[in-house]
Amino acid sequence: MKLWQKTYLLSTLLCALILYGCMFGVTAPALSVTVKGATDAALREERVIAGTLERTMDQAPEGRQLPVMQTFLEYYAGTGLYFEARQDGAGYSSLPFAVDKAPGTLGFLRDQGRLYLFVSDKLPSGYDFLYLKDAAATDALLKRQVTAAALTGTLVALLMGLALYVLLYRVNLPVSRLAHEMRTPLTAMKGYAETLRDAKLNEEQRYMAASYIAEESTRLSDISARLLTLHNAKEEATPFGPVDVEELFDHIQQTYPTVTYEVHWPTIFGDRAMLSSLLNNLVDNAVKASPAGAPVELRAAPNVLAVMDHGSGMSDEALNYVNHPSKFKKLHTSGGLGVPLCHQIAQAHGAKLTYARGADGGTVATVTFYNSLTS
Repeated sequence: MKLWQKTYLLSTLLCALILYGCMFGVTAPALSVTVKGATDAALREERVIAGTLERTMDQAPEGRQLPVMQTFLEYYAGTGLYFEARQDGAGYSSLPFAVDKAPGTLGFLRDQGRLYLFVSDKLPSGYDFLYLKDAAATDALLKRQVTAAALTGTLVALLMGLALYVLLYRVNLPVSRLAHEMRTPLTAMKGYAETLRDAKLNEEQRYMAASYIAEESTRLSDISARLLTLHNAKEEATPFGPVDVEELFDHIQQTYPTVTYEVHWPTIFGDRAMLSSLLNNLVDNAVKASPAGAPVELRAAPNVLAVMDHGSGMSDEALNYVNHPSKFKKLHTSGGLGVPLCHQIAQAHGAKLTYARGADGGTVATVTFYNSLTS
């Protein structure tokens, strides 16, 4: 796993924890309001019923208080309200389950998965009065609030994670591409530096080796600048100029001795550093795909640059990737990071890069220029 991916995972986890903490902080007061509203409504209703019951019993004939109480409380049967009124072991109860709560308390009970709200009271007549209400509606409302908060938090966390991934990917992409592009020049510079150090060279050979190292150093600087320009979609277009195709091919041949070339299109209008990077990537892939010592051909015809190898060719899957790398979430082993970059450089020059099987079974990479400014 790459460093930026580890950074992404840790950052996303931290953001998710903070976000869920904030969502809990926002949701908790709403849940408290829901609970308080339900308990306040139950308390008011209990006081009305208890007061009415007390007055009704006061008006009942002597010895008829219990039947009057039973008749009064049974009126609420089927409404989701349950009662118990007892004094000295005698009284009435419609409770669906046993409840033992001290007078002056209220709260919630859960029985067999169902939520109830109770109010325990002491009537002036001396009866212990218990009010029990089916609180399924309140329970459902609380669950909806918690679910909504969880879903909102999850959605926001996913959006934040996606935005963070895109940001870190875009920040890391120029670095990855720069590292990829630096590989070939650095390898060549290292080779010439070792030659200067170890081989016995005459003055002219030493000068040529040192000049090549200096030239590659300049190219590295140009490549890094161009890659950053390509990466920024809002950057102004890179100014083009005439590029000598034969000189470009010759420079590539110095890095890859197995390269042969033909030039029938002497000058391209474009950016030399980016075109050099494009061809270096194509040739590097062609050399890797070819048998050791096999030639790699470079050709320039009007509005066309082509790189041909004599390897075993690509599978259908590999050809699909190298022709449409933007459709794939992961880099394919056939092209890696260089293929998307080659397509981007071609597009910057008003051209299209395509790969196809060669007549001898190898692969032909063709850059076709459609913009008239490039010819």
